[in-house]
Amino acid sequence: MQIDIHKIAKLVDLVSNSDIAEINLKQGEEELRITRQAPVGYSTSVVSQAPIAVSAPPVVQAPVAAATPTAAEAAPQSAPVTTNSNNVMNSPMVGTFYRSASPTAAPFVEEGQSVKEGDTLCIIEAMKMMNQIQADRSGTIKKILVENGSTIEFDQPLFEFE
Repeated sequence: MQIDIHKIAKLVDLVSNSDIAEINLKQGEEELRITRQAPVGYSTSVVSQAPIAVSAPPVVQAPVAAATPTAAEAAPQSAPVTTNSNNVMNSPMVGTFYRSASPTAAPFVEEGQSVKEGDTLCIIEAMKMMNQIQADRSGTIKKILVENGSTIEFDQPLFEFE
């Protein structure tokens, strides 16, 4: 395999600008592997006589205006501390919290609404999979502790029940 840096750059650009997570090319004993996000401890490289490190460019996020605080910054961060842990339903996974099935759909539940065990309360997106989270008990939703679209951690309080 003839190593052409321009062709490698085009492949890196293809991976970084598409849904492709990894490209593997192998010719004889030489191998080229380009991944968008390599697992921890795994380096992306071109394997030939002398390995050449190749990685996709980092994702650049647009700057956020610092003049006005976002809803998450303005909300008190101590909300989970003031809740009664016996009446709180925690997240079963890490992911992105959504109150409705789509941006235009009504939320699954509102504060003050009665729910039964097994009712869908929210969706948590994890690894591009939409996971419906169901109530682990019957009761009334006293408070929704997470903002729509926010990233949540495992065992983070989501809902407080009365």
